[in-house]
Amino acid sequence: MEKNNLFKIRHSGEHVLMQAMKELGFKFHMAMGPAIDTGFYFDFELLENEISEEDFPKIEAKMQEIIDKNLPLEKKILNEDEAKKLFANNP
Repeated sequence: MEKNNLFKIRHSGEHVLMQAMKELGFKFHMAMGPAIDTGFYFDFELLENEISEEDFPKIEAKMQEIIDKNLPLEKKILNEDEAKKLFANNP
């Protein structure tokens, strides 16, 4: 697989993880990271409770549920004002 395509898949995985955590009710500020050579990096500040290894199976199951929906992926480039509006609640 071409490295660029692999990085696109890894980047999409990061978004799926974020969506899964949101759908499971985790409260967090996100600071998404990039795709990296070994997967992807997803940084966030958890605002309530904690995440433990016991949460991993339900997060993984929710990620698979999202993947199975085969939702469309769309690249959108935002200008600074649009990005500030989109992430207004995410310092």
